[in-house]
Amino acid sequence: MRSGATPVLVDSDPLTWNMIPSQVEARITPSTRAIMVVHLYGLPVDMDPILDIAARHNLAIIEDTAEVIGQTYRGKNCGSFGDISTFSFYPNKHVTTGEGGMLCTDDANLAERCRSFRDMCFLKSQRFFHEDLGWNYRFSNVHAALGLAQLERLDETVATKRRMGRRYTELLGDVPGIELPIPQTAYAENIYWVYGITIKDEVPFDAKEAMARLAKLGVGTRPFFWPMHEQPVFHDMNLFPGESYPSAERLARRGFYIPSGVALSGGEMDRVAAALKEVFA
Repeated sequence: MRSGATPVLVDSDPLTWNMIPSQVEARITPSTRAIMVVHLYGLPVDMDPILDIAARHNLAIIEDTAEVIGQTYRGKNCGSFGDISTFSFYPNKHVTTGEGGMLCTDDANLAERCRSFRDMCFLKSQRFFHEDLGWNYRFSNVHAALGLAQLERLDETVATKRRMGRRYTELLGDVPGIELPIPQTAYAENIYWVYGITIKDEVPFDAKEAMARLAKLGVGTRPFFWPMHEQPVFHDMNLFPGESYPSAERLARRGFYIPSGVALSGGEMDRVAAALKEVFA
């Protein structure tokens, strides 16, 4: 929106929670310039059809890899598919520097353009002289050192998250009224960035109520993302009038995730599971 582009939406897959690739091509117009791919919660978007669509329509791919650092798609690292691939190092990511992030590109001209935007678009030939509007997005050496140290243990972190995911699945497999994240697809094994849960339609309360009940039992939770077409800021801009994306709407209202940090102990996971069983008994 800030660059003058207009977002165009597709719905979420009810199983993987990612974008539905088969809906993308129908939304392409002569004005379309890029496909923005966001890998959510631990499973990647099915990239083969996206890559095919982008190639046939001459579109760029912007790949958001924030939640799947260390994940692969058919054996290839997530973050290596986009013309630009972005990463977040927020505290809950597999590699964290407290805040900040990174982008990757194989295009040397694009890389130089991004470096300029990162540093307020100073001209190399004359500092404090600007031909464009940039940002102060410089990443300090201290932050980079923190990230590099964690990058060395990324395989261990991913293995821990997958063990935690399997344990939660074992503990919660018999809890009525909830749907658990799928462990794998044909192209990837779940990395369980977080352990998400959706509430079945027959349960008479929603995620907000479930989270409140869990909070009373001392278990913290977080909601799923809210759909773009229902964001007040976009309504104020008269975007997406009359549009509906039923799967995304359901996930927002009936989805949440439970404690998933790598420092969580087995006993704490048992306590979380016991609280969920009490809420959904």
